[in-house]
Amino acid sequence: MRILSIDFSIPYLLKDDNYPIGGWAVQLSIWLRALENAGHEAAVLTWKGALAHVGPGQQIKLIETYDPAHGVRVAKYFYSYIPKILAAARSYRPDIMIQGVGGVHTAIMAFVAGQLGIPFVHRVVSDMNVDERCKIGLRFYEWSAYSWARHRTAAFLCQNEYQREKLAALFPGKPIHVIHNAVVVAEDAATPLPRAERRYVAWLGVFRHEKNLPLLFRIAQELPAVKFRVAGMPARDANQSTLDAVNGLRRLPNVDLVGSVRRADVQQFLSEATMLLCTSDFEGFSNVLLEALATGTPVVTRRPVDPDLIVLRHALGASAEDELALSKSVSAIWDMDANEYNAVATRCQIYVKVNHSPTVKARELIAALTPLIAKSKYPGQPVEQPIPIGR
Repeated sequence: MRILSIDFSIPYLLKDDNYPIGGWAVQLSIWLRALENAGHEAAVLTWKGALAHVGPGQQIKLIETYDPAHGVRVAKYFYSYIPKILAAARSYRPDIMIQGVGGVHTAIMAFVAGQLGIPFVHRVVSDMNVDERCKIGLRFYEWSAYSWARHRTAAFLCQNEYQREKLAALFPGKPIHVIHNAVVVAEDAATPLPRAERRYVAWLGVFRHEKNLPLLFRIAQELPAVKFRVAGMPARDANQSTLDAVNGLRRLPNVDLVGSVRRADVQQFLSEATMLLCTSDFEGFSNVLLEALATGTPVVTRRPVDPDLIVLRHALGASAEDELALSKSVSAIWDMDANEYNAVATRCQIYVKVNHSPTVKARELIAALTPLIAKSKYPGQPVEQPIPIGR
């Protein structure tokens, strides 16, 4: 199977640049490596000059297309962007195309897939992409393009059941699969640090509206005896309330703003934390949540951002019903008995190893894509469903 995707931040991820990286780029990089390890071919379309920027030795195949810094607004899509993506895709000869993050690129990839006569699959990367919030932050032409593309997908790949239910109501009869995010945990991964060696509450992410930095600021204010370490950098479109909250956090004596953490240092940052605090208003399936659990660090989040209630059902930290309960949960885990805490930490790491390995998720992905490819190659003929692959 030859799979082609598109992403313009993966080169920065591969180079470990000081650049705001979204969760889809992290997840896509995991998928691409896992697919290659499983014997499939996979590549990602990206910006012109990316190969020289990243340098040699990368495991992910990058295919350059266009320079996003050049062109006339909107018109550039038609005289430059689409023709170059189409030419690059045609040269690669994929069996199927996958794209994540809602916007113009969703429509471009759907159009290109149609020109090549192959299926286009959209990966939903946030709950906001399945309800009315998906219009937030999109210009009219971006929303129009995204809406057009959603009707032309061969299937949707969701991160959680909420996304599946919403899409099933909007697109009855269209194949919709739930594939939870994956995280890499080495076979010889270190056992979780004991409570005595964990000294702060970690917050990690890009500073943007949906991450709700004002809520983080209020909790840090309410808990002056608790140490917080906040890692991240402002998004290019960060709103004023987010920037005000960051300035407020900077003035609190119990908060350290540590800036952007390189990918190579994320594991250490999370492993030394007492817990990961998530204040987001919405996510999909947070990569940071999995990265924390992989190090044995419990997660404290609100119920709507607990994907399929895994934190609640598997006792991996705290899944709070509201803001007040979230603050109380931070205090409760901070003051937890050391033996009880260490048991939770061990449970977190075991859960991730069993349920979110890249190998398992790659198998689920291939099982979802195989019938789509077969149907496109043999239209009108019954498609044999792949045998479900257990964990």
